[in-house]
Amino acid sequence: MLGQACALGAAFLWSTSVILFKRSEAFRPQAMNLFKNVAALSLLLLTLPILGQGFDWDRPVGDWWLLILSGVLGIAVADTLVFMALRRLGASLLAVVDCCYSPVIVTFGVVVLGEQLSASFVVGGLCVVGGVLVATTERIGRGAAEEDATTEPADQAASRRSRVIGVLLGMTGIVVMALSIVIAKPLLERDNLVEVTTIRLIGGVGGHLLWLALVPSQRTILTVFIPSATWKTLLPASVLGSYVAMLLWLGGFKWTTASTASVLNQMSTVFTIVLAAIFLGERISLRRGVGAAAAVGGALLVMLR
Repeated sequence: MLGQACALGAAFLWSTSVILFKRSEAFRPQAMNLFKNVAALSLLLLTLPILGQGFDWDRPVGDWWLLILSGVLGIAVADTLVFMALRRLGASLLAVVDCCYSPVIVTFGVVVLGEQLSASFVVGGLCVVGGVLVATTERIGRGAAEEDATTEPADQAASRRSRVIGVLLGMTGIVVMALSIVIAKPLLERDNLVEVTTIRLIGGVGGHLLWLALVPSQRTILTVFIPSATWKTLLPASVLGSYVAMLLWLGGFKWTTASTASVLNQMSTVFTIVLAAIFLGERISLRRGVGAAAAVGGALLVMLR
């Protein structure tokens, strides 16, 4: 039960952090991502000695570079794309798009790692894709939402373009994130997960700082580290989503089966949609609910293959 509680807790805390990140959009996506990564890295660097752990300095140089590359792709690049998608889609629609993560991971496993493809993956993947299309194309066709009925055609067209761009950004972020996990998978299985996660965060923060060094015009995002009213939501979101939820996620995989933990982790989609309706006022329409149910069901089929 401890492992199941950890996995479910990780899903709930991640959903909570998404709501808080949505309320922190006074800052740009790049700024929010850098802030949450620095916060999580600082806490992990304090956690390692508390757990009596440290870095394996005898690790081959190639392994260090692989983990750093994984961090740059999965944390610096992918998370920024996801934050950009959150701004355009809202929390609930992003949660539906996030269901594509499991099929993408399995696809990379088949292509890169030579894992076997199953019938449940094909069915589940089709359900995820169909669910995402149903949920995210609401208001685009003739079945426009009531709140769009009074808007100008130009505004509706701009909203549709923004949604399409948001879906593409979210999907790209998921693909990049999945790739970063797949290339680091052998090390994640072999080495200490907290240590490996810390190294990946170092790579993510380092990649972001290198980008700022190369593009001076973007250094204005560093103002995110100046205390402001937005910290009331941004700081808890960073701690809950990138640190506490991560530790609970690891605990879920440690104390229960991987399939059970994965299924409970996917509950974050349901939690996010409900929390977004309560705290952000995002509408749960029949179309969005059906699309979310299909996407979640498809993700569960993929994970239970």
